[in-house]
Amino acid sequence: MTAGDKALAGSADTVREVGSALAARTVGTDVYSSVLGAATALGGQSGSAVSVERILTRIQAASAPANTVQQADAAWGTALDRFGSQIADLKRRARLARDQLATADGEIGAAQSWLDGFDALDTPGDEFERRRHARELSEAQEGRAAALHRLRALDEERAGVDAAATAAITEARAWYAAARNALPSPPRVSAGVHVTVPTPGGGTAEVSAVALAQLKDPAKIRARWDLLSHAQQQALIADCPLLIGNLEGIPLRDRNTANVITATEYRAELEKQIAALDLQQKQPGAEGLFADAIADLRAEIASIDAILGDRNDRHRGTPGFGEYLSYDEHGRRITQQGTTLVAFNPYWDSTVTFQGMLDPVTGDIPAWMSSIGISVPGTTSGLGTLTTDLDRTKDMFDASLGQAGYFTWHGAPLPETLPEAAERGFAEVAAPRLASFANSLRLPETTAVTVIGHSYGAAVLGGGEVLGLRADRVVYVSPAGLGHTATGLTDFPNTKDKPHFLLQSRNDLIGLTQGLSGLGLGHGTTNPTTAPGIVRLETGYLKHGDPASGTLESTGPIDSHTKVFTPGSTSFTNIVNAVIGEPVSLFHRDAKRVGPHGVLVDDPGTGVTMPEELISPRDLSPVSG
Repeated sequence: MTAGDKALAGSADTVREVGSALAARTVGTDVYSSVLGAATALGGQSGSAVSVERILTRIQAASAPANTVQQADAAWGTALDRFGSQIADLKRRARLARDQLATADGEIGAAQSWLDGFDALDTPGDEFERRRHARELSEAQEGRAAALHRLRALDEERAGVDAAATAAITEARAWYAAARNALPSPPRVSAGVHVTVPTPGGGTAEVSAVALAQLKDPAKIRARWDLLSHAQQQALIADCPLLIGNLEGIPLRDRNTANVITATEYRAELEKQIAALDLQQKQPGAEGLFADAIADLRAEIASIDAILGDRNDRHRGTPGFGEYLSYDEHGRRITQQGTTLVAFNPYWDSTVTFQGMLDPVTGDIPAWMSSIGISVPGTTSGLGTLTTDLDRTKDMFDASLGQAGYFTWHGAPLPETLPEAAERGFAEVAAPRLASFANSLRLPETTAVTVIGHSYGAAVLGGGEVLGLRADRVVYVSPAGLGHTATGLTDFPNTKDKPHFLLQSRNDLIGLTQGLSGLGLGHGTTNPTTAPGIVRLETGYLKHGDPASGTLESTGPIDSHTKVFTPGSTSFTNIVNAVIGEPVSLFHRDAKRVGPHGVLVDDPGTGVTMPEELISPRDLSPVSG
């Protein structure tokens, strides 16, 4: 290679054109604009059947790779533009050095030719002229050497420029690799697996996950499912776990098998979203931008960890994390890692769990389990806060001493704020889902079902009762109302004649909105504390039977709304006893006293001190103390 060839290589204009094109690309901006468009289109759908916030978070996380690509484009484009400018400067200097080299070569040739001719003369010439040409030859040779040195130096400088550009491009390629790794996983869809089963008429039928869902009737779905061999059932579960795991009529055990697959995959997706959002935060000006979103995603991961019980070692600082007590048919205590995941569809914001043993043959509620509780939480409940609801169910299960199993039902989006809680949309989506779930359970004839609705969950429960939800007993705990579709128990086709109970502290602020439905307030016109047929139970003391522990009201008008679930309290004992059919204690109003200006007012704390009156939750008959 001739000196200067490296310095003169390449097209600076082409390199700069490519760099400018990369720097001008707006992949991330375009995707971000699409995200904003999606947010505008999806927003304002409170109580949507699909969890809007969850979809937007996923879209937002998915935009991170695009922003990373744009960052890589900018870095690569800047590197190429700088590289092109450096090439242009090197080529300019190399051409000048080449010109100087050519000039020196010409001068060397002319001087050398003159000297050769002079020396060839037979007669002596002008010695002064000879010295002048010799000096010119020497100067030209020095000029040539200097030009060659400059060209070699420019070649070396070009090598350094090439190395710097390579390093910059390698760094940009690392960003491209990070973007590729942050891309969301493709959604799992059914591969259309079919299995062949015999039919009662002697023929055969092709069964797939989709075909099962198209049967719609849970009884028909169960009958078809029972025709499948274990291997065939597992094949359909593996083909489409999201569908099988949320299909009413499928045994709880098999739904759990399917939902564990979905939850494990979704947890991995959440971790990928965190990595994507964290990657996006590393861009200049975006530091900490997604800190809250990342914290929410980590909370959801913790809830999934608690449900699956497969990573309990990561949560050693939380006693009992991911561990659930159960009892077998002989009353023996068994500690399980993880609980039964009955439903899991994060894009419906649906998570339903069951604590208790399942029948080893049927995979459903066993014949020896006499009672079932279905706990429906209220406002602010979601996947990220589900550990609180799971712990509440744990407490009720432990207090039931093996007499009951408990579902934690979060089968639909629930309000996150008080203004949202006044809207109808959430209950209108959740109520039919709750009714469908409860009515589709395959239960022994002797098993009593009690549904417990807390706060906004009571409005969901009331709406479900209007739609025909079946239960043996109903408990409204600190209820926001019975929903906008219920005017009273007479509207409930299947539960109007069943025992209904209410527990609520005397100072719970929820009482300010009960029975209101105008101006965006309240959850229906029916006040559950005064509705005919609803029996109010005593909330009493924080430690049942111990006045020194303080009344529920002593916790304050805000905390008392949730302190009704304090283990060992009078209110908690009444909730559990309503489920297992043990005696519950009636509520007593505070006595009246003469207040200012002779007006009768409540005498706070007197009602709870009155003698306990017990009734049977099964038929409301009095029970002697």
